[in-house]
Amino acid sequence: MLDDTGLLENMITRMQQPLLPFSFHLKQFQQLWTIRQLFRLSQYSLIGLSLGVPLSAMAKPNPANSSVITPAPIQVKTKTYEETLPNGLKVIIREDHRAPVAMTQIWYKVGSTDETGDELGLSHALEHMMFKGTSKVPGEELSRISGKFGGSTNAFTSSNYTGYYQLYPAQYVPLALELEADRMQNLQLRQQDFEPEMRVIMEERRQRTDDNPKALAYEKFRWMAYPTSPLRQPTIGHMKNLEGLKLDSLKRWYQKWYTPNNATLIIVGDVDPKKTMYDVRRYFGDMPRRPTPVRSDVSEFQHIGERQMDVTVPVQIPALYLAWNVDSLQTADNPDKAYALALLQSVLDGGLSARFESRLIREQRILASVSCNYDLFSRGSSLFTITAIPEQGVTLEQARTAILAEVEKLKTDPITPAELERVKTSYLAELVYSQDSIAGQAQLIGILESADLSYKIIDTLPQKLNQLSVPYMQQIAQQYLVRDNLSTMYLRTPDSKTVAKAQNPVQPIPQQAPSATASATTTDPVSSTNAGSNP
Repeated sequence: MLDDTGLLENMITRMQQPLLPFSFHLKQFQQLWTIRQLFRLSQYSLIGLSLGVPLSAMAKPNPANSSVITPAPIQVKTKTYEETLPNGLKVIIREDHRAPVAMTQIWYKVGSTDETGDELGLSHALEHMMFKGTSKVPGEELSRISGKFGGSTNAFTSSNYTGYYQLYPAQYVPLALELEADRMQNLQLRQQDFEPEMRVIMEERRQRTDDNPKALAYEKFRWMAYPTSPLRQPTIGHMKNLEGLKLDSLKRWYQKWYTPNNATLIIVGDVDPKKTMYDVRRYFGDMPRRPTPVRSDVSEFQHIGERQMDVTVPVQIPALYLAWNVDSLQTADNPDKAYALALLQSVLDGGLSARFESRLIREQRILASVSCNYDLFSRGSSLFTITAIPEQGVTLEQARTAILAEVEKLKTDPITPAELERVKTSYLAELVYSQDSIAGQAQLIGILESADLSYKIIDTLPQKLNQLSVPYMQQIAQQYLVRDNLSTMYLRTPDSKTVAKAQNPVQPIPQQAPSATASATTTDPVSSTNAGSNP
């Protein structure tokens, strides 16, 4: 562990020296290289190698050889410590000692939903500028320091949060904390950095959206799916917004939202909570808290019925987009409703045995691909979305009819006990695998905390899912997955006069009577709402 006194100053001094100091001799460089290699292995779930377990010990035992000793399975035990400083900074530390690395993430509760229509893109633009230096760490020094000491750093912006992360060998966690605390209060926002960075962001907008017909169409789709919620706003902003953004607006945004009482600091890895909290208090404890604005309500507040959009774009493959306005765990009057929606999503699209894959792709051959998504942990309301590509010779209308037929069967056809057990197991397994890495653990904690949900929800999730019955899930499908809640977009090719297949004709679904609506918000795999920097 480095000496606590003048940590960052020592780091910069070392970098400025033409020769490495004696304390940083070859052996330590070899150790640092080994740490980085072990982290790469752990990212690919080769935990046994990173823990020094030989391949022979991880192999399956040979029943014919009774002398083979079967090693006990590797168990990952995590402990989580939580504390809120007097200035309002919430700190969550999770121990994970599988590899000698640690990740620090700081999440600010601000995103594109907090922006006004004429200044869209502020949160994302400020995220970029957070890498342009402070009075202590000028210019691009933050990224250089990170690379010099075996780390990596980046950031991400979404509708509801902005986050920054640093990954280091565990001994450099104090360095990460000092760098993060420094730019929370001492950021230098200069015009000479702002103008070229805005050109970078405009190019990012062009590459990700304007020059991507599907992404541009999906941006329009979100405006239709969220008729009254600010979740419709693109995180990066429109080109017109970017051209009009001013540096003074970023300065005001920084002063409004970047304060310890609006942030959650998450540290996951090979750390000791007691020692780590000492460093957290040292670097963040003296920061003053400031009042923050009241955040926007991101729930749909006006029901306008079924919506459809027909878009022709220069793509080779047509696509279909469906979205129902539904509740999330945060907005549902009964949390079981959100849990039921999560399981219904897995019934439709939870692996090779799910209904979409087995029925519409393999049996009926109506769809070439299909994906169903629901954001259980969204801040505000959510969307239950389905995106699909029809098989050659199948029209978008036929694909929609087939999909809606399967959705209707959720309300009438019983889910068998075996199917329900498979869905619950699959959902929980996916959640567990997503937390295999320290980055995955930190990300899930940050998402929950930024949505004003506790990370402790994960501990009770198996019990919540197990108590759901089939009749209750059918009731939830009848409440939410109705035409009166539905938005549809047909994404057509310029020559999309496709002749429908003569075989396997799809029967139309009878129109339902209007039903009570819920609310709205989620992302789609075609176009993520997250925008990240790459300093």
